[in-house]
Amino acid sequence: MARVVVSEELIRHCADGRSFDRGKAYFAQGAVRRMAVDGTSVTATVDGTRPYRVRLRVTAAGLEGECSCPYGADGMFCKHCVAAGLAWLASEEPTPAPAGVPGKVTDAALRDFLHRQDTRWLAAELLRVARADPLLRARLEVAAGADPRHAFDDRVLRRRLEDAIELDEHVPYGGLGRIEDVLGEVAELIGEGFADQAVTLAEYAMGLIEDAAGYVDDSDGELGDALAAAERVHLDACRAGRPDPEALADRLVDTALASEYEVFLDAMPDYVEVLGEAGMARYRQRVEAAWQALPPKRPGRYDSNRFTVTHLMERLAACEGGTDALVEVLARDAGSAYDMLRVAQTLAADARPEEALHWIRRGLDDTGDDDWPGGRHGEGLRALGAECLLRLGRRAEAAELLWANFEAAPTLTAYQALRAATAEDSTMWRDRALDLLTDRPAAEARDGVGRLRGAGPSALVEILLWEGDSDGAWQAARQGDCRQDLLLRVARARAATHPADALPVLWQVAERLIEQRNRSAYREAAGLLAESESVAGRCGRTDDFQAHLTTLRAAHRAKRALRDELDRARLPGG
Repeated sequence: MARVVVSEELIRHCADGRSFDRGKAYFAQGAVRRMAVDGTSVTATVDGTRPYRVRLRVTAAGLEGECSCPYGADGMFCKHCVAAGLAWLASEEPTPAPAGVPGKVTDAALRDFLHRQDTRWLAAELLRVARADPLLRARLEVAAGADPRHAFDDRVLRRRLEDAIELDEHVPYGGLGRIEDVLGEVAELIGEGFADQAVTLAEYAMGLIEDAAGYVDDSDGELGDALAAAERVHLDACRAGRPDPEALADRLVDTALASEYEVFLDAMPDYVEVLGEAGMARYRQRVEAAWQALPPKRPGRYDSNRFTVTHLMERLAACEGGTDALVEVLARDAGSAYDMLRVAQTLAADARPEEALHWIRRGLDDTGDDDWPGGRHGEGLRALGAECLLRLGRRAEAAELLWANFEAAPTLTAYQALRAATAEDSTMWRDRALDLLTDRPAAEARDGVGRLRGAGPSALVEILLWEGDSDGAWQAARQGDCRQDLLLRVARARAATHPADALPVLWQVAERLIEQRNRSAYREAAGLLAESESVAGRCGRTDDFQAHLTTLRAAHRAKRALRDELDRARLPGG
């Protein structure tokens, strides 16, 4: 039996004409990477629509190819197999298959064989492989005495980063996944002694990703994930390499100021050790100069550059000077309730409640866009103020602040905070809160931003359910127009002891859902009607349920989607 020799003609014979031409183009573009030869077989990754794994094997019958792409999964010799085969030919002459089944040479046997070979032949073979592997070539050059900072040729990886994003057309959902694969290759440089080149490539990748922003479907935050991956590689590379500290400081600041996606915005404190004393001095000089150059803050106006510079200054201050330095930075622009809340939060986090209260009082004096104390940030100021007062043992003052929060927005969360802080006087505060919620005319008359939001039956029902008063919640829900989800919760709780009371509520909510006229609402309505069938059985009203379904089907007979959902729920009358 003849020996099989791999050649371009054999590869062309294995593939159809279109696959061969496209595979040859892939090979020419450098799409084949991570190639590993093992005797008469080779494995490689080929970059196509996404990275595909290819395995080629020389057998007595010819050349066999396997690929993870859909075409290859059908057993076809695809364009990725063609590209891998041509790369194999370019790197070394594939070992021909013997006339019989090829044998397997172990690592130990191969090592012994290599030890017996002429060094000139070994050098020629190693150089041939290095032509297709820039990293191996760089390692050999460094071993021969080259400067590691200049040995690695990054052109292939740059091209691969560029090819990962097609900027001349829209990048589809999931389209940035490829650049993270290439970033993985960049990260491999760090462990191989080429960290400085990895720094440069990571920065290049960040620029490419930002340039692609207008073309990317970023509905799931893919852009931010890709940038974060590049930033992680950059930091790891800086820690392992020897970047010029002052030049690195300049790039960190310049990139942060220019980026629309907050690249290097949170560089501190991660880069402190990397920058060292000289780099930190340069970073501080640049950030402080930008901060001092900011014009006076204009209330109610957002300025993206001001946000970036101020954020960089805040991170720097917290990193180098702790709470006092950060408060000094925050205090310079503290002209609104929100600004004062941030100062107070910083002080409270450092266990300095008295100082925090000073800023909270200042913040509550600012009404912002409405006449309620603290404006729209008043709730946060009062909640933090109560926390500080409780730390100081001033429970009565804390209760008053929490009551003001409840009065402004009577929600379950505000009520729970009030009750937790007033355990000794909980009955008095409970009665006061429930009186407010049951005074519906007064609540409706005082409709205004920041005043009595959420007052009325829904908040009352939610609070009573939280307290376990299902009877009180039922009465409150029946007296007012509370939210539908709460009405259902109350009805289901009521069904345990008074199923006849719950039955009309389930039907009422189902009818509201049907009025929405969409398949999802119809499905939910059918589920509620099926639930009501069981409730009707427990209170001896099965006939009423049957009559209700008959009437409902007749009234909505034109709604085919509803009929389908009722039948799917196995409700009678279908």
